[in-house]
Amino acid sequence: MQLASRRQGTADTKGRSDVSGGGKKPWKQKGTGRARAGSSRSPLWRHGGTVFGPHPRSYEYDVPKAVRRQALLAALTTKAQAGAVRVVETLNLERPSTKAMAGLLSGAGIHGKVLVVLPARDEVVEKSARNLPAVRVLTVRGLNVYDVLRADLLVLTPEGVQTLREVLGS
Repeated sequence: MQLASRRQGTADTKGRSDVSGGGKKPWKQKGTGRARAGSSRSPLWRHGGTVFGPHPRSYEYDVPKAVRRQALLAALTTKAQAGAVRVVETLNLERPSTKAMAGLLSGAGIHGKVLVVLPARDEVVEKSARNLPAVRVLTVRGLNVYDVLRADLLVLTPEGVQTLREVLGS
């Protein structure tokens, strides 16, 4: 659903009525020995319109809230069973620092694609992690199946775990 919603959907082609020209009948209807033709912009002709070509559209679709919740629970359960969830005591940084964030993660033995889940927005942590290509920071409310499945490791704080339980009701 997320990837479909992300699609641009801007592909467009011109039909026979959109192509410029073709207003005059190329030759008279009868007596020439040639096939009848009403426009030089027929799809059969060179420089003619396209039949059933793509037109701009939205690829978005909705998934019921209950199904989205079940999918998120299933993704989190799978990560937990695989041992890909780490609970870190604290993610406190005094000021935004990419170096400090990288050191904090590597010091805890956290490598690969990491999803840091915070109980609420923390601008210092977000700014510290945004320049690390393999680290993504989300709040519990913004947590989604796509990002959970893409990550090799989920990093939570004890408060984040508590907030997650409250939000998911489990």
